[in-house]
Amino acid sequence: MGSPIPTFLSSMQRLRYLNLSNSRFNGVVPDQLGNLHRLHALDLSSGPSEYDFQLSVRNLQWLSHLSSLRHLDMSWVNLQNASDLSQVLNKLPFLVHLRLSSCGIGNHVNPFHDYANSTFLEHFDVSVNALQGPIPDIIQHMSALKVLDLSANIFDSKIPVWLANLKSLVHLNLGFNNFSGEIPNDLGNLTSLIVLDLSFNSLVGGIPSSLWNLCSLKVLDLTMNRLNETISDPSKNASGCIGSSLEKLSLRWNTVRSPLPDWFSQFSNLKTLDLANNSFYGAIPASYGKLLNLRMLDFSRNRLNGSVPESFGKLSSLEKLLMSTNSLQGIMSELHFTNLSRLEELDLGVNSLALKVNLNWVPPFQLNYINMRSCNIGPQFPAWLQNQKRITTLYLSNTSISDALPVWFPNLNFTYLDLSFNQIRGRLPTFSQPASLYMNLYLSSNKFEGPLPTFPSILNRLDLTDNLISGPIPEDIGNMTPTLDNLLLSGNQISGSIPESLCKINTLRVLDLSKNRLSGDIPDCWSNFKILVVLDFSANNLSGVIPSSFGHATSLQSLHLSNNSLEGELPSSLRNCTSMVIFDGGENGLSGNIPRWIGKSMLKLEIFRVRKNKFDGTIPSEICSLPDLQVLDLAQNNLSGTIPTCFGNLRGMIDGNGTSDIGIYLWSTTYGENMVQFMKGKQLEYTKTLKYLINMDLSSNTLKGTIPEELTNLVRLRGLNLSNNHLTGKMPAMIGNIRSLESLDFSRNQLSGSIPRSMSALTSLSHLNLSSNDLSGQIPSGNQLQTLDDPSIYTGNPLLCGFPLPKCASAEPPPPSNEGTDEGNVSETEWLYISMSAGYVTGLWGVLGVMMFKKNWRDAYFRFVDNAKDKTISAFKRKASTPIRRRSATRRNRMEWSW
Repeated sequence: MGSPIPTFLSSMQRLRYLNLSNSRFNGVVPDQLGNLHRLHALDLSSGPSEYDFQLSVRNLQWLSHLSSLRHLDMSWVNLQNASDLSQVLNKLPFLVHLRLSSCGIGNHVNPFHDYANSTFLEHFDVSVNALQGPIPDIIQHMSALKVLDLSANIFDSKIPVWLANLKSLVHLNLGFNNFSGEIPNDLGNLTSLIVLDLSFNSLVGGIPSSLWNLCSLKVLDLTMNRLNETISDPSKNASGCIGSSLEKLSLRWNTVRSPLPDWFSQFSNLKTLDLANNSFYGAIPASYGKLLNLRMLDFSRNRLNGSVPESFGKLSSLEKLLMSTNSLQGIMSELHFTNLSRLEELDLGVNSLALKVNLNWVPPFQLNYINMRSCNIGPQFPAWLQNQKRITTLYLSNTSISDALPVWFPNLNFTYLDLSFNQIRGRLPTFSQPASLYMNLYLSSNKFEGPLPTFPSILNRLDLTDNLISGPIPEDIGNMTPTLDNLLLSGNQISGSIPESLCKINTLRVLDLSKNRLSGDIPDCWSNFKILVVLDFSANNLSGVIPSSFGHATSLQSLHLSNNSLEGELPSSLRNCTSMVIFDGGENGLSGNIPRWIGKSMLKLEIFRVRKNKFDGTIPSEICSLPDLQVLDLAQNNLSGTIPTCFGNLRGMIDGNGTSDIGIYLWSTTYGENMVQFMKGKQLEYTKTLKYLINMDLSSNTLKGTIPEELTNLVRLRGLNLSNNHLTGKMPAMIGNIRSLESLDFSRNQLSGSIPRSMSALTSLSHLNLSSNDLSGQIPSGNQLQTLDDPSIYTGNPLLCGFPLPKCASAEPPPPSNEGTDEGNVSETEWLYISMSAGYVTGLWGVLGVMMFKKNWRDAYFRFVDNAKDKTISAFKRKASTPIRRRSATRRNRMEWSW
């Protein structure tokens, strides 16, 4: 922690220079330092530490006695209590150099509002203080100012034009603020300027042509703004003298959309050209090969095409060549690297480039970083890598290599190695222990075979997904790799049991052993896994019960146990996993009731999938308390009872918009969430689109009762499957409210009544199955329903008619269904015909008796009387399902009885 500044220093009355910077003193700065009246320079600064501020002050009255001060640096001294800052500074009239960076003065209201005695001030640094509002006007009176650093504050105005009056400015840093508007053209009047840093703001427009007149400017940093205009040619609108002075130009992270300017080659002293993350397009000018002083060239993440000029081989000072994620194509050969003896980083990834060099080529450089991801390097493994003794990072994923690893390759000193998505074959080698503190190996999607070898003890991440690895997981894996963070062995042929020593690696965040041949019980030894986020044991032959110690992995967000032979109940200890987002226990033999605590403890749950198990009992209404639930899959169990009406309140299915938390923990891993769902009548696997899936599947249970109308509140639902249950009653009248619905399956139930007309509003519907019910009447038409022309989706409903089934007997469209009443299931005329079949006289009196109490019978009878006698005879010959034409509402109302 350090010790306080000793007070005996104040006795050195003749002291002129006191530098205590980075001395790890802490505590309050002693007021006795104010006794050093002859002091010219005082430096109490430090850098950031784990304890934040090391020194602090009660006030600054002691500082006002040091009137001879020329140089004052109190960076990282806590001045939050120094409300007298500007008054004290006024008593230091000879100050030339003032640095108050990271002092916490942003909580003061205008801390420099009356600082007027700054005639001699040349260096003013108040960076990293959370100062707000416009730049203080007092600065425009600092006429001698050479260095002005206001970076990393919260200034949010336009850049003031009066800055151009500070003619002596050499260094101007306004970076990391919220400045908006355009870059003032007047800044071109700062003819002494050497450094201009406007990075990380919200500036728009372009680069003023006046800046090209700054003949002394060496650094122009415009990183991370919103500049979008084509860059003007200095030779056309300005003197262009900047061409011989500029050493760094950064336009990184803007939105400039133009071809690469050929005239950049005029910047003969340029050392850094950073144009990454823009929309530059077209070919790379060959003239850039003239920039012989260039050390860093970054064109990454643009829209460049064409080939890489061979003239780049002349850039003898180049240390970093970064051109990834463009549309570059063609062949790069030895000529592109002829004189690049200083090159340290080469990034050509995600292009269509092919590297074709002589088999015996010895590069002139020693690289430490290589990225050729998605370039054409193969089919042979690049032999020239054997000479790269300094290499620590190598990306060769998806590079068409179909070769075995050379014997020399594992001896290279890798910290980060990515050979994924190739066809590399053979046994996995034993890699050398690198000199670094960690090692990451990404070898997925190849043809590596054989058993797992011994790995370096500092291995941090290992991804062998989708290979041909066989044999057991080493029994001593916990001792072999004690610091593993990610272990991904999915999609191999690994057999045997899960070794208990795996539980020694409590540094694991992601553990994926899915899609293998593992068998036996899952060891119950997970109590020390406090940072485990993803655990995937799915698609194996595991048996036994779910270990209760999983409940101690309280950071767990994704747990996949599907497609095994697990049995027993869900352990109550899982209620401690309050961060759980995904639980997939499908395709097992799990039994018992679905626990009510799921809806009370796992409040972040978005996917709950337990299909094809042996769960029984009713669906707990507590599930309705899961605010983010987007996938509920309880299909193929023994669940009974009714569908909870509160399902209509599931906010994740009402408001779900693809902003779920699924996969947010995957930023630092190659693990990809995936899940199988039955949608649109078939089994679909969701990976990258999983977070957009909103689905409810309760099929193949023994649920009874009606389908709650409340389900139509779930307007974001994309799949709804209630098939193969014992549901009765009518389909929800407002089913058309679920406008996002793509797949709907109510088949194999006992639903009756007509199909709601609102179905025609389901414009996204691509799969429908209503077969094997008791539905009747005409099938609605219009919109997406017209594309669903397979008659089998309606079979097993003998009273249905209309496209794609045979036409209904009546040419007229069906009348509006009386969907709000129980009497709407059978037409009025059907009841009339049934009564008359018992005999005209007897039936007549029976009908009249009933008509006294049923209004809809009265309506039907008088419509019948209005028909001619001959039509009545023909009506008896029609099928009972044929609807009778209705009279107008006026006629019906006129004949209505009142009781």
